[in-house]
Order: sequence, then C-alpha cells, then structure tokens
Amino acid sequence: MLRLLIGFCVLFAITSALADGVRLVEKMPALDAPRNFGNFRFGASTSNRNGHPDLCLELTPLSFLSVEGCGTGTGVLHNDDQSEVAHFRAKLRLANWRTEGRFVQPHLSAGFAELQQGDDEPGFEFTGTGAAQNETAGPEVGVSLKILAPIGESKYEWVAEVGVSAAWLTHAPDLADPQSVQQTSVALSMGFGF
Repeated sequence: MLRLLIGFCVLFAITSALADGVRLVEKMPALDAPRNFGNFRFGASTSNRNGHPDLCLELTPLSFLSVEGCGTGTGVLHNDDQSEVAHFRAKLRLANWRTEGRFVQPHLSAGFAELQQGDDEPGFEFTGTGAAQNETAGPEVGVSLKILAPIGESKYEWVAEVGVSAAWLTHAPDLADPQSVQQTSVALSMGFGF
C-alpha cells in the first residue's frame, strides 16, 4: 500500500510539473463529454502470470492529463510468487471523439513499471533487484484507447480501456527467475467512473 501511495505521489508531481510547464496551443473541445475525475477498472494484462485480475485506479486532475496505477495488488491483496508487473504512469489525452453516445479518447502515457516475483518489499528498485532478488523497476511508455459511456443522466459513466505498453527493466535478467530487459504488455480493463 505504501508503494502505491509513493507511486501516486511521484506521478502527481510529474503531472503537476507538466501542467505548469505545458500550455496547449489548441483547446480540446469538450463535445459534451463527461468530465471524468476518476475511474476504477479491472481486467487482464499479458504481463501478469499470477492469475489475479489487473486493477487500475486513474485520477484526472486536469481534463487532458491523468495519473494511473495498475497491478494485481501483490503485497496488499495477495502474496503469490508468480511474476506481476505494476504500472505507474501519467497519461495525456490526445483527442475526444463522440460516436453514438460514447466518447473515444486516445492517450499517450509515460511513467515506470515494477516487475515483482514473490514478497513485496518497500520502495522501488531502479538500480538493482532488491535484497531477495525478486523485484526491479524501470521506465515505461504506452498508448491506450479509452471509451466512456455515460450512465443515463447521471454524472457517472462506464469506462473501458485497451492499452499497449513497453517497459525497459535493466536489471530483470538479474532476478531470481531471470526475465527479459524489455517487458511489453497488452491490457484490457473495464469499470466505472465519475
């Protein structure tokens, strides 16, 4: 849980710096799209081998910029030894298209990923594999496509997202169960937001 909070704090700091330093040349039209302040989704990812669903929490401080954390909850919800990749990223919305009552939003993302095998240790290991050689972290980029479908006249919406990401984990070959330096994944998740 502490790692999740630290990850969100880091991503929030990155997001704030981007929001202060970047001004959009062209305003993105709202097109009556719901203002999604946050959403919770669950689904599956090719990067997880522990059989647990992928859980994603996304918070959107600005309409075009959000922070997100995804993983299976190792160390909080379960302690399986199978490998899992957790993702912590900032996402930039590129467009907002309306189609038959739904809104389609492509995103670019950047952040970091953590590959973990076994017990969760505090913090993130960017320069090694931890004392038990069971985790390492590194930079990650990705693209995704989100669909928002408003629920009636309420301020809530159904959310679905499909994404592809690639992480570069320099120390993955040094893990107790060696892995590839490049970790790519495809994820599909669905849930609700407000």
